[in-house]
Amino acid sequence: MCNWKHSATRWCNQRTVSSLSSNNRRFYDSRRQYQTDTNISKDVTLYHYERAGYYRRLGIFGIAQVVFWVYLAHLTYTTWRPERPEGRERQKDPAREGAPKDTFLRRRLENMSGYVTGNKWRNGIIGLCLVAGSAITFLCFLFPLRAVNRVVLQRGGQNVRFLTYAPFGLTRGFTVPLAHVSAAQGRGGTPSQIPVKVKGHRFFYVLDKQGKISNTRLFDFTIGVSRTF
Repeated sequence: MCNWKHSATRWCNQRTVSSLSSNNRRFYDSRRQYQTDTNISKDVTLYHYERAGYYRRLGIFGIAQVVFWVYLAHLTYTTWRPERPEGRERQKDPAREGAPKDTFLRRRLENMSGYVTGNKWRNGIIGLCLVAGSAITFLCFLFPLRAVNRVVLQRGGQNVRFLTYAPFGLTRGFTVPLAHVSAAQGRGGTPSQIPVKVKGHRFFYVLDKQGKISNTRLFDFTIGVSRTF
């Protein structure tokens, strides 16, 4: 009876040790599976997204907005009727001399100036036109600077080179240490973009998910890591 109990206990202990060893083996194998060596022997392109044509058209649109809003401000200045006291004939405005006649915008401004008179209104609309044109153009030129064209992990895995777009589809690049790059969210966090923060830079850089990630595992262990700095 005692021998049977002793044999059963030893068999249970062996099964337990075997089970623990198997679990530990699977645990360490899984850890090795997710470890990635970032000490690369040559430059590796992690991300690439070609969209130069879109940003070229965006730059042309920004220039067109400047021309349109400046023209509208000039037209307002030359068309708006200055305020005059009652009973006094309106004096000729030198700015209106030689101005083009019978245009759609001029007719609209003439009609509007019949209801609202005064230099304050005219100057306010001129200022609004100039501010609107400047703001739209600024955004058209700023947006490409945040869009990433290419991300290259340089040899050794310690530095990363970013190539971003510039106005009119041009590109510009800069190199930073990998430790100075932090992803706000991973590849599965947002449906359309991956925001990336670079230490010392004011704005986030944006990686569009329509671009191509060449090495997803290396990307996740380098650019896709959230860091604190």
